[in-house]
Amino acid sequence: MQKIRKGDKVVVLAGKDKGRSGEVLSVQPKEDTALV
Repeated sequence: MQKIRKGDKVVVLAGKDKGRSGEVLSVQPKEDTALV
């Protein structure tokens, strides 16, 4: 599996923003989250 990195284009799969796309602004590996 490939890692998500800053600058990657992603699509939100769950939550209130499901279906929206954007660019990763930051990644927090310890919390297992990414800010899009």
